[in-house]
Amino acid sequence: MTDKEVLNADELAALLGVDRKTIYDYAARGVIPHRRLGRRYLFSRAAVVSWLGACRVAATGKAA
Repeated sequence: MTDKEVLNADELAALLGVDRKTIYDYAARGVIPHRRLGRRYLFSRAAVVSWLGACRVAATGKAA
């Protein structure tokens, strides 16, 4: 596993244990936080961790 601050779609897919097509789909729909650099999607590790925490709070209806 990597400790990089900025991940590409393949690295994020490996980190989350999902297919990279899922990452591209979520990014294209604006579901997961990302930035575009030309045709590349880039993901901030901190932003993704925060997004995951917000998803958990929304799912349970309360803060962790």
